[in-house]
Amino acid sequence: ETAACSRLADFLQNDAAFYSQRRDIPAVQGTSGLAENLALGEISPRQCWHAGLRAHFEGNGGAEAFLRQLVWRDFAYHLMYHTPHIAHSNWKPGWDSFPWSSDEDNPKVQAWKQGRTGIRFVDAAMREMYVTGRMHNRGRMIVASYLTKHLMCHWRIGQKWFENCLIDWDCASNAMGWQWAAGSGPDAAPYFRIFNPETQLAKFDPDGTYQKRWIAEISSNPGKTAMSYFAAVPKSWKLKPDMVYPDPVIALPEGRQRALRAYQNRSF
Repeated sequence: ETAACSRLADFLQNDAAFYSQRRDIPAVQGTSGLAENLALGEISPRQCWHAGLRAHFEGNGGAEAFLRQLVWRDFAYHLMYHTPHIAHSNWKPGWDSFPWSSDEDNPKVQAWKQGRTGIRFVDAAMREMYVTGRMHNRGRMIVASYLTKHLMCHWRIGQKWFENCLIDWDCASNAMGWQWAAGSGPDAAPYFRIFNPETQLAKFDPDGTYQKRWIAEISSNPGKTAMSYFAAVPKSWKLKPDMVYPDPVIALPEGRQRALRAYQNRSF
């Protein structure tokens, strides 16, 4: 609890003012980092709210954006309490007939889990999660959209993998986040909002810092962080840093068009 409170105070004093500008950049520590503390009960959302509100009234320009994220988290708990099926079923039952694949043995799903899709933003984020147990929020949106839309795989596959890997895993937030990305949840992303991971990477990692930090195969002299992935993964995956970085498992335009056809042809 002491460490969590110290982290909150440090964030509000030193980083919150830049939160709105830096929170979407995965290569920097632009967020509060409190997700794991909240998930483990080391600090309460009420403590965070009152500290953030005080900072806001004292003129901290980034505190309001931080408070909005706390409200979004509480909305997830509201949904879990009133509609608990969100944890395991489509929040909107009409989506039960949507043609997502539930095949966890699909080679494309395995490539997604292993950070070997050939899409750098997806792969960097998935490797970061496997090594550290953390993933930047922008990365979470990208990998979730990619799995459910470009690969047309069920959000429950991603939800389960996140549960296995994240140290800040939270049942309510995880379920709402995945269903928001897939389109089956409340206030979900519109079906035509299909993130392009390449344009997202160009926008939020223009100098390549994040991708090079986590993908050894794209560098002639990979750093310690990129190499740490190969020490962390199971030997059964048979991954080595001198392997050739893979071609995309699906062309982004092809995946986008396939998803749009499926979403547009819904009967509900």
